[in-house]
Amino acid sequence: MVAIIISSIESGQEIATVILPLSSYLEMNILMVVGITAILGFIAGFFFKKVSVPEVVGMILMGVFLGESILGFLSHNFIEKMKPLIDLALAFIGLGIGTELKFDLISKLKKSIFFILIFESFGAFALVTLGVFALTQELHIALIFGAIAISTAPAATAKVLWDYGAKGDLTTTIFSILALDDIVAIIAYAFAFSYAESVVIDGQTVLFKILLDSLLHVAGSIVLGLITGVTLVILSDKIKDITRLLWLIFICVIAVSGIAETMGFSLILTNVIAGVILINFSNLNDKSFFLIREATYPLIVLFFVLIGGKLRLDYLAHMGLIGIAYLTLRFAGKFSGVAVGSRISRSSAQIKKYLGFCLLTQGGLAIGLATSFYYSLAALSEAGYYLGTLVLNTIIATTLIVEILGPIFVKYAITKTGEIYKKPPT
Repeated sequence: MVAIIISSIESGQEIATVILPLSSYLEMNILMVVGITAILGFIAGFFFKKVSVPEVVGMILMGVFLGESILGFLSHNFIEKMKPLIDLALAFIGLGIGTELKFDLISKLKKSIFFILIFESFGAFALVTLGVFALTQELHIALIFGAIAISTAPAATAKVLWDYGAKGDLTTTIFSILALDDIVAIIAYAFAFSYAESVVIDGQTVLFKILLDSLLHVAGSIVLGLITGVTLVILSDKIKDITRLLWLIFICVIAVSGIAETMGFSLILTNVIAGVILINFSNLNDKSFFLIREATYPLIVLFFVLIGGKLRLDYLAHMGLIGIAYLTLRFAGKFSGVAVGSRISRSSAQIKKYLGFCLLTQGGLAIGLATSFYYSLAALSEAGYYLGTLVLNTIIATTLIVEILGPIFVKYAITKTGEIYKKPPT
């Protein structure tokens, strides 16, 4: 980490030497840090794309370089201050995913999507749970890792698909799974957490409350998304000026995301549902949503650099056998689940062969669940602190790996299936 050394001089004598991180000085001018971060992220993405690597990988690696692991330009405190921007980027990513889910495309793949979702989720959960249990002989620890393994990060995967203009059955299936995976993960985590908590506090459990909270979290997000989508559809029929309409969508996404955060709902799921309603019932075409993605590009660049800045290289040393087992068995579970689900639903050979490559990334939800787990159990007992620390360190370390490798695998899959169309829709 880069630091600045200050020496205080009085009467010709040095009386104090203070070493402070570079970020302590730069944080006084937030706009400067944001601007430099976005520019460097754009440059990194540009050069990575030039060598046929998804630009999101370059942005994340630039974040790792600028973060506390190396340069110290982006401190943990500064990134926490940027949470509203991170949340806003996730909201627009959620909206974008929703606008890819057209009913006419999903209808012919609904059987495939349903069975693949069930089996890839169960595959990751079952294999990770069994593997971690074999290493620890602790079922409550294994169940937590198994539940977190279900989640798939939508942001990095969606960014690659949009960058290369991906279209086709594989792409539609990917967007559908991305929208639904986290719902399954949240519900599975509710069960796993309640059991782990009961073990730590000697049998006292609040399963019903936790499960109810999770269901309300999902249901509330869906209802808020429906209300938002219907409202935007009504307004889109009345407002003929496309520029004003697009700005109205921007404003609504910001406002509704704030409401979702305040009420404890998922801002990603809320905006996914709003996007689904908007694309299927409004008179807006693909080009309108393409313009929204282009307008939010600087925000998305900043998002991925900040996410990279949160990843710590030193956590890789804490990964250990559990981390290795988590990575390999989650990969195996996703791939085997896709294979079984594809076979049962008689999906195309391309989906069966390549979809697994597109479900490997993890990010915000996985780290969020691990962080929540840490704070919930650390305060209960020493055993709870140990368990929370183990889960959090392992998930952060594995996330660093899959956030970098995942986008590369996504590009490989859509290249092999011939679903890359670089020109924007017209």
